[in-house]
Amino acid sequence: MKNLLAIAAVLSSVVLSAPTLAQSHTKNHIWKSEYLSTLELGLHALKAEKYEKALEKLTASAKMGNKEGQYYLAQMYFQGWGTPVNYEEGWLWLNVAMEQKTAEWNRSYRQIKNALPEDYINALEPYVEEYISLYGAQAQDLRCETRAAIGSNIKEVICEKRYY
Repeated sequence: MKNLLAIAAVLSSVVLSAPTLAQSHTKNHIWKSEYLSTLELGLHALKAEKYEKALEKLTASAKMGNKEGQYYLAQMYFQGWGTPVNYEEGWLWLNVAMEQKTAEWNRSYRQIKNALPEDYINALEPYVEEYISLYGAQAQDLRCETRAAIGSNIKEVICEKRYY
């Protein structure tokens, strides 16, 4: 009987602690589910052309360090989706997002860089550095690594949030 009670106590403690263990969080105590869902909600709103909500969620995602959130937020500023066109904000967020390098993002970056005057880009450089210091991979505790997609030789740099 004592063995049965001991086993029941151990099993109940494991079962009760399982949801806590499954729910990991970031270094600055953002739950993994919140980090991922903020981006997803922003992208769904963007696709549905609900730009006010997309701007809110993608801004929150970008400030958490999510590279995809940063990239699409930059596109919203460049295209004027739900906000007046703002090349400064777009350029700042795009540069932070470019810590993650994909072929598509590189093409977009080069096109935008070629369209902007060089003195304009140079004038924004201190602000780019500030944004990177606040929202970049190191500041937001992301792990960036070079990978090739399965069946491809093309290398990309992918940044992912660390969970604890």
